[in-house]
Amino acid sequence: MATIDIPDKICPHCGGIRWRIEHKTLAAGNKVEVYRCAVRAIERSNKWKSRHPENVREHNIKSCKRRREKGYFKTPKEQERNRIRTRKEAETLCDNYIQRLIFSSPDTEDLKRSDIPQKLIDLKRKQLLLTRQLKQLQNEKAKTS
Repeated sequence: MATIDIPDKICPHCGGIRWRIEHKTLAAGNKVEVYRCAVRAIERSNKWKSRHPENVREHNIKSCKRRREKGYFKTPKEQERNRIRTRKEAETLCDNYIQRLIFSSPDTEDLKRSDIPQKLIDLKRKQLLLTRQLKQLQNEKAKTS
């Protein structure tokens, strides 16, 4: 939803001039633009989120999956930047990369990032280093044979 400034239109709720444009479809099928105060829209949204935390979590999970399926990054330049950053993280085995690996397993759906101790990250890093070394040795052995 776009937010614009309309100096002539003053909100009776907060006295601001910032308005959010929402597109509504009426029962007849007509599309209409509705202007809502941006401050009030945020307050309403936060109020709903505080009353329905289970729905917020479900919505976040669904939208995250949708973004992942769509590619999320809009321009090819941004996609390439993301690929380069991910490749660097994988090579250096940084904490974010390892946490993503831990979260990608189906057993860890209920975990939060704060639930993962640093010791587990360090152990996973050692495991990845050992598997990489093992693969490298196997490749060298296959080349010499």
